Amino acid sequence: MSPCVVEVSVGEWWINNSGYNLLKGVEGDATNRIHLDDGVIIDFLRRIPASRSSFNRLVPNMLEDEQIRLRGLIAAADLIAVDPKVVEDAFQASQNKIGVHATGRFGGTRRGGNS
Repeated sequence: MSPCVVEVSVGEWWINNSGYNLLKGVEGDATNRIHLDDGVIIDFLRRIPASRSSFNRLVPNMLEDEQIRLRGLIAAADLIAVDPKVVEDAFQASQNKIGVHATGRFGGTRRGGNS
């Protein structure tokens, strides 16, 4: 078995159809080339929760030099696992701050209310 191919359960986010771990690779090592740019990895980790979970499972089983590279990415990227509910709530809150603009002498209501 090639040192770059690992046996993992089906469904690991960073493992391609050929069974290759796309996180593998060390800067400047011709025998263990980097296959995904650091920016691509960071983008996936920020946007896709499944990629973060898979990343956390795979990295501890990788070569020490690979772990150093990938942990450096995490430290440099200041990744925060964002809960989708928090993002949705923040968006809705921003929409609620826009305000309602009505015309008329009493702000769009009839004298004495709308009843």
